[in-house]
Amino acid sequence: RMDIAAWYRPAQKVGGDLYDVFALPDGRVGMAVADVSGKGIAASLLMAICQANLRRFAGDHDSPAEALRALNREIVGKMRQDMFVTFIYGVIDTAAATLTIARAGHELPLLLHQNSANGELHVSSIGSEGMAVGMVPPEIFDVVIEDRTVPFTEGDIITLYTDGITEACNPDGVEFSETRLKDTLLTLRDRPASAINDGIISNVERFTGANAFADDLTLIT
Repeated sequence: RMDIAAWYRPAQKVGGDLYDVFALPDGRVGMAVADVSGKGIAASLLMAICQANLRRFAGDHDSPAEALRALNREIVGKMRQDMFVTFIYGVIDTAAATLTIARAGHELPLLLHQNSANGELHVSSIGSEGMAVGMVPPEIFDVVIEDRTVPFTEGDIITLYTDGITEACNPDGVEFSETRLKDTLLTLRDRPASAINDGIISNVERFTGANAFADDLTLIT
């Protein structure tokens, strides 16, 4: 059984972030978070195109990296030169107890994992190479992007997010940061996914002293 929740707040009436969760063959689950350079209607339209194409390519490719390669090939020649999309796409395979991530220039997802031997909890970033979608042609993009597979077992938590979370600043200009996000996830680990998201947003608001932000805020837990 998986508990999945998303949280999204655009900075303007029309946002430039994307999140999606969808079923894949053999009981697998795909999830994605992305961030368009820029905001407004152009960014929102590009996100809609990316979301529709990702679902199509995710059904054709078991590998998240292959799906993002196909997405880049589809849109790289059709985008404005000043626009690109950072992307994180992951597939949870409950039968194999694994999570496979491909990252196209996006913030590193956070994984909370409990050591089965000693019960120790650890929150780590899942690193993998990749450049933003639409930034470079396939001959460069395809070589750089890669899959990263890690164990994903009962009790583990994965959080995908956009930089609106970690780069939110307090009145002194200090960013909330990945470190504070890791600490927050560890503190909230026993809550349902929706409550973890709510707790993260509450901590960001408390840190910044505001509930209005310059960038979109997006989370999947």
